[in-house]
Amino acid sequence: MPAVWRLIVDGPAEGAWNMALDRAVLDGRRQGTSPPTLRLYRWVRPTVTLGRFQKLEQVDLDECAARGFGVVRRPTGGRGVLHDDELTY
Repeated sequence: MPAVWRLIVDGPAEGAWNMALDRAVLDGRRQGTSPPTLRLYRWVRPTVTLGRFQKLEQVDLDECAARGFGVVRRPTGGRGVLHDDELTY
């Protein structure tokens, strides 16, 4: 039998909230308590997400603050990504 997927469509939120929900979905999948999930969401302000193992020193935090960018770490790997006027999944 094919898996039943869950679709979550969220409105704009702060980076910390978006990453906390992504983490909760990931944890639920790992524990087998959540179905496969596609989550669509937006950002209330430009936000840099850092990869799980990326060094914070690689980001100019003063420049981000001066531009009004949020900075948050995501549960997945990779390098920093600037999210702005976009739909993220």
